[in-house]
Amino acid sequence: MPFFIPDEDESKYNDTIDLFNKLGKLERLSHEQGESLKEYELNRDNKTDFAIEMPSGHGKTLVGGLISEYNRINNNWRVVYACATRQLANQTHQLLDLYGISSVLLTGKGDNFSQIDLGKYQRSEAICVTTYGHIFNINPKFNDSNLIIFDDAHATEYAINDFWSVDINRHENSDIFEALVSTLGDSLSPNVYDKLIHGTYDPMTDGVDIVSFPQWYKKTDSIRSLLDSRTDDTKLYYPWSRIRNSLHSCQIFVNHSNIVIKPIIPPNKVHQAFVNPQERIYMSATIGKSGELERMFGVQDIHYINKFSNHSNKVSGRRLIMFPEDHFEGEELERVLKETAIKSNRALILTPSRKSMRKVKEKKENLLPEFTLFENSDIEDDLTKFTDENNAILALTGRYEGIDLKGDECKLEIIHDLPVAISIEEKFLQDRLNATELLNSKLSTRIIQGLGRCTRSKNDSSVVLFTGKYVGYYLYKDEFINLLPADVHAEMNLGFNQIDFIKDVESWHTSIEEFNNGSENWKRVENHLERQESKLMEEKQMDPSNENAVQLYNSTNHEIEFIYNLWNEDYSKAHISANETLTKLGRNETLKGYRAWWNYLIACVSTLQRDEDKTRKYLTNSLNASDNKVWLDKRDISFNDEIQDEIYSEDLELQIERMSNYLKSFGDREKKFDKEWAKVIDGLRKKEAQFYEPALKSLGTILGFYAEKPPNEEGVPDGVWNINNTWISLEAKTNIEDEDAYIPLDDIRQVFVHKKWVKEKYNLENEEKVTLVMVCPKYKIKDTSQHAAEGIYLVSTEDIIELATKLEGVLRSGLNELKYGVKSNLRRLLISSLYEKHLTSEHILNNFTRKELAQLVD
Repeated sequence: MPFFIPDEDESKYNDTIDLFNKLGKLERLSHEQGESLKEYELNRDNKTDFAIEMPSGHGKTLVGGLISEYNRINNNWRVVYACATRQLANQTHQLLDLYGISSVLLTGKGDNFSQIDLGKYQRSEAICVTTYGHIFNINPKFNDSNLIIFDDAHATEYAINDFWSVDINRHENSDIFEALVSTLGDSLSPNVYDKLIHGTYDPMTDGVDIVSFPQWYKKTDSIRSLLDSRTDDTKLYYPWSRIRNSLHSCQIFVNHSNIVIKPIIPPNKVHQAFVNPQERIYMSATIGKSGELERMFGVQDIHYINKFSNHSNKVSGRRLIMFPEDHFEGEELERVLKETAIKSNRALILTPSRKSMRKVKEKKENLLPEFTLFENSDIEDDLTKFTDENNAILALTGRYEGIDLKGDECKLEIIHDLPVAISIEEKFLQDRLNATELLNSKLSTRIIQGLGRCTRSKNDSSVVLFTGKYVGYYLYKDEFINLLPADVHAEMNLGFNQIDFIKDVESWHTSIEEFNNGSENWKRVENHLERQESKLMEEKQMDPSNENAVQLYNSTNHEIEFIYNLWNEDYSKAHISANETLTKLGRNETLKGYRAWWNYLIACVSTLQRDEDKTRKYLTNSLNASDNKVWLDKRDISFNDEIQDEIYSEDLELQIERMSNYLKSFGDREKKFDKEWAKVIDGLRKKEAQFYEPALKSLGTILGFYAEKPPNEEGVPDGVWNINNTWISLEAKTNIEDEDAYIPLDDIRQVFVHKKWVKEKYNLENEEKVTLVMVCPKYKIKDTSQHAAEGIYLVSTEDIIELATKLEGVLRSGLNELKYGVKSNLRRLLISSLYEKHLTSEHILNNFTRKELAQLVD
């Protein structure tokens, strides 16, 4: 017969479990899988969004596949199963086939899709397995689906962030970047403008700034005209086309190399490929408790399904977690990292940003040039390129989910720079508003996800090293580590306990070898960990719900209402939603940074309503709620308003902010501070330039200056300290045998030419002052040198030591306040201490200019 006649009684299924039984591919569902499916079916009549939490290794792909196949067959739905990468999409496609579930794999460029397979999806004959990029796309291929499954849902934030962000990079889009800085002009606060123009953004201390909405919004037409004319034929074109007509819903963030324009919450419900489906399901090993999934996707009222204990083990296998930077430093640290990688053969390195990745690549080339480096793009389709290679490093940016390295494929993982903040607004909230409670839950989720990359089953094991930024700021604090599941908490504690026990390189390697070999010593450790896990599990179950997480979760719906009301230009409703958000956040002291943010957002709405009084009121509220007083442009605030804290000069506020961030970076690690501070003091007590000059730079940085040690070239100073309009050029002449000798004329002339170098290097105007300072133990010049010494000041090496000694007392007081006192008091303590010790930037400049070199003729 030349025609196919379909079965008129094509089978339907009673439910997803009936489907599983009739597929007959697997022996049974786990209890948690079955209960998750039942809860989904019980709630689907009144819910459209579901989050299903299943720890790694517990079969979430099967659950997602059964839901997909049931709806495809019973409801004739078009179903999209979206994954983070092509490699994971291929893996999911193979698993669905193993389960007897019909699917087609559609990845790569849409124009190259198999039309036969695309037709199967469109006719609901097969589930489409694809990548997130085909959902969050200006021209999505799947805007007609009835159901989307987001596998490893938290990994979607990168695709969503890129979709809604116009990210103008100073190096890749230099002409657009410079033109936009010029267009923004006086909309930029003076200290941000100076850092951009002079190139004095310090990535380690300056973080991310915001351009005040009340200042830049008046230039909306100019910004739109500029970007309309410059973004064609660039990768900025598509995200710009998404937001160009909705700039009233956006904020502008700035750092040393990027200007980013974006809405604070992605308005995904105005994107047809996302909003058209009747249901969306978010699959994850860890959902989180503070509403981060809702904020990430811009949706309200997600129904959470979790059939595992909240504090049960979320990560399969066993890890030996260690903190090498707390055991070693300098060359010994580099030796440990190098030898550990060599002994492990393969290593996975996870970083949160391209900046962190650049550092990792530089370090790899220096320490392990013989190792092959694989990056995100290299394993997009196939992980075996890495797992089949000896002496290999897989270094990934922003990939804390969706990498499965099992068994012996990779036994070493390095998490470099904690993924505290991925998007630029998260970095702003961390760096400027200290909104750590909002980010705690996200960070704990990312850490849990990251720790499971090399332990995919209960029998897997790996060594995990934490290095880089924010380790002390978060991991060493009880309030953060208590958020982690019992197994990870116990492993972290074990790592902390080794810091004072493992003192040498040999002991380090022995510990790792015993772990990897499962020695008798390790078995005793394993028994200890199991006891600790049980104890911690009981403690966590007895604890009441985290109040901060509950308040943040309760505010989520109002936050999301705010962004859609704002997008739709309903400013009155936006104001109401923001006020409701503030009400839900309450007066909780630990959430004050986030309250400051929402007061600022109401001021933005007031600007759109052209209500200047209300704008000033909420900006004042925002300033009062902020420990950091630098981030907010104060030109829109009347200081006759109710300012609760005294506001000091911009220089002092900036100095305090940078010193606070430095102190917070240590967390409770006083010994880490002791080591770093000893290195500074030892350097300042040495004569040799290779020790003294880096220590002088470190001293400036710790004091809150932008500090740089320029390259050792002729006519170049040994150091530059800057804060706003204060510029200090430092020439260190410390390697002196006879301190009673005259300062040579050549040394004096060398200092004099530095002024020109500094002005050219940092694009200073001619009238801007550069203070020339010579640091030298000598104390006199000949009269024949006087003419060349005009405008140069002398500071003795003992003066520098005295400065550092006074600073140490301030720093230790600050550390004690953070550890034992009230963290919000740190600002006041630092201000009073700097005044008392004469260590403000103004005092330092005055002290440095007390001795005019020309007056020291003997």
